Amino acid sequence: MSINLATKYSNKIAQAHTHESFLAGKAKAPYDFVGVKSIRIYTLLSQPLNNYDRTNTSNRYGALSELQDSYQEISMTQDKSFRIAIDKGNNNEQMMVKEAGRVMKMQLREQVVPTGDKRALNRWAWGAGKCLEYSAAISKSNIISMLLDIEKEFMDTFTPLDDRYVVVKNEHVKLIKTSDEFQYVDGVRENFILKGIIGKIGTLNIIAMPAAWFPTNAEHIAFHSRAVGFPFKIRDTRIVTDSEAVNGAVLLGRFNYDAFVVGGACDDVIVVTTSGNKCADPAVTKSTDTTITSTTSGAKIYYTTDGSDPRFSASRIEYS
Repeated sequence: MSINLATKYSNKIAQAHTHESFLAGKAKAPYDFVGVKSIRIYTLLSQPLNNYDRTNTSNRYGALSELQDSYQEISMTQDKSFRIAIDKGNNNEQMMVKEAGRVMKMQLREQVVPTGDKRALNRWAWGAGKCLEYSAAISKSNIISMLLDIEKEFMDTFTPLDDRYVVVKNEHVKLIKTSDEFQYVDGVRENFILKGIIGKIGTLNIIAMPAAWFPTNAEHIAFHSRAVGFPFKIRDTRIVTDSEAVNGAVLLGRFNYDAFVVGGACDDVIVVTTSGNKCADPAVTKSTDTTITSTTSGAKIYYTTDGSDPRFSASRIEYS
């Protein structure tokens, strides 16, 4: 453990440059907390249309069907904490620059926020309903075309026009700004910067984040705000100044959270991969027995017998 005692009269501490969460506030999926560690998301299922029967004397609208719904239950797997002591002796030696409140803010920005945002990117990428793939290395000549492909996919699934976001790597910002099509990208606006948005192309609000925070082989992650969730069950911080164990202040923090994609809206979430890293579609062969295979090494195939989506179902079975 390293404690640096002050030798000059300075009241400033050098801190790493940080950022508030890029994603908190942009995930607005509705959910209910269930029990201690779970959340539940309900999805209503529309019904197929009947043919109106003018000659029927009792029921011209067709058979009555009860409205169906499904739900997705997710366990909150992330339970993080910290415990930091600021001894009064060390604090005095360092000329009172280690104010507990300032240290708490530093801990939140440098540790809690990045850990949470990385988790959200990872879970949203894995739960995305659609996957697009670059055909070549990403460059200024193909990045705008890919972003427009994302917008086209959103249009095909009638994704609401508002609250569409695409997360790109910081290194992609230069490619966007030096592309030939850059005139189609809206200029940077002050109110966007305040919300962590650096610009806009079409209906997509662009968020730039560090490349190290992205899942392996993922280049962009696009989503509609109500298709993703980033809930915190516990977000608790305390500064204890009367601890029996420490003559000073003890900083405590606990964060129980997770991130998810709403199964019924998964087509409103798109992950874009590097060239050659999109999983191949499985092939189904029907003879005496039905065989399902994939040419992607290490790929797993899941199925269900209750009609639920195997990507999000707790009852899914791995095919072997």
